Amino acid sequence: MEVHHHSHTPRNKWKHYFWEFLMLFLAVFCGFLAENIREQSIERHREKEFMASLYQDIKTDTLNMGNLMRNKTEEIANYDSLFEIFRSKKYLEETANAYYYGRKLLSLRLFYPTDGTLTELMNAGGLRLIKSRAVVDSIQSYKQMISYLKSIQELERDHFLVARGLMGKIFDANVFDIMIEETRNGSPLARPDKNYPLMPFTQADLNDFHVPMNFIKRNKMTQINLLRTLQKKATDLMKLLEEKYKVGED
Repeated sequence: MEVHHHSHTPRNKWKHYFWEFLMLFLAVFCGFLAENIREQSIERHREKEFMASLYQDIKTDTLNMGNLMRNKTEEIANYDSLFEIFRSKKYLEETANAYYYGRKLLSLRLFYPTDGTLTELMNAGGLRLIKSRAVVDSIQSYKQMISYLKSIQELERDHFLVARGLMGKIFDANVFDIMIEETRNGSPLARPDKNYPLMPFTQADLNDFHVPMNFIKRNKMTQINLLRTLQKKATDLMKLLEEKYKVGED
């Protein structure tokens, strides 16, 4: 019997190699696509998680801003009440209110942002996960306003330390101790129950105390305006996150 052997021509070999290469290429390419899709899915999930966490942080900030603005407004009123007592010489007749408002001015209330998510976003390159340019711009604008507010608060702290160092020329610290004793049960700060004498200060002493307190008053007014602007930025950012990521709906 005659056996016929099929010879492989160079052309058939070329086709064979081509199909092998194509199949290998398609396998690698499909694997690359699958991995890319998987990574994109993971990044979208991380992006949504970041935005949900940021939303809650900013929501907390807006509440704290509202409380702080009310506190700053009250502190300005306390300042006006105290120095009206000195301006009108009422302290020569009674001192209870002078001690009361003077003690209330000893507090320093600052805004501390809930910035855990924001810090992570900025430090870990998380902003690259955010696809919306509008969201990125809003976050950066919000962060810049917080930085500006912090710089203004540092000025208040500086003036506060100066003013506190001068209070001893005006007020008797023993009276402040009595006032603190009366609040141990958690009750609000109360006026002294009698007119304790002030320290024998001069008008120069009073002016030295008044000057940094005046700077503090102006600083608090500036902070209220900044907090109002910051609160608006926070609200706008929250609305943007609600629109883009459907967060805050539950």
